Amino acid sequence: MFGFFKKRLFRRMIGYVDAIKIVVYAKLWTKLAEQHAEDQAKQLSAAVVNRLFGSAVSPMHENIPATLIDELGNDFLRNEEDKDLLHGIVMSLRTLMTVETDARNTEAMNRISDTVQWVKTIIPLPPEAPNPDMMERLAAMLQSRYCEQ
Repeated sequence: MFGFFKKRLFRRMIGYVDAIKIVVYAKLWTKLAEQHAEDQAKQLSAAVVNRLFGSAVSPMHENIPATLIDELGNDFLRNEEDKDLLHGIVMSLRTLMTVETDARNTEAMNRISDTVQWVKTIIPLPPEAPNPDMMERLAAMLQSRYCEQ
């Protein structure tokens, strides 16, 4: 019985993570479009979002050097002034780690753990754990700030 509620909660939390990913993509694309052609800016933005959220490398991004992706992600994290956006990335990573740990997905857990360690070298990590209400507020605030025109 509790498994159903936990799965439902995890799906809800993943929805908030996806919303934050979209916000980060939109913000990154805006910055990268100033320096690169539109298609290249879209590909680079997607690859960096994958890196920031501990996702597997997409076959579409295999031709982009990992060092470039890391450099762009590093620059984004170091230079981003919106602390809420950085908080959203960290809380998303923690949410993903919780979900993947529960699913016993070792490969994803290792990727996310590596990403958390990388992010920790760039920005300080807040101490709190993610919760559904906080993630919902964070996702809604960031979407209204960056995605709604």
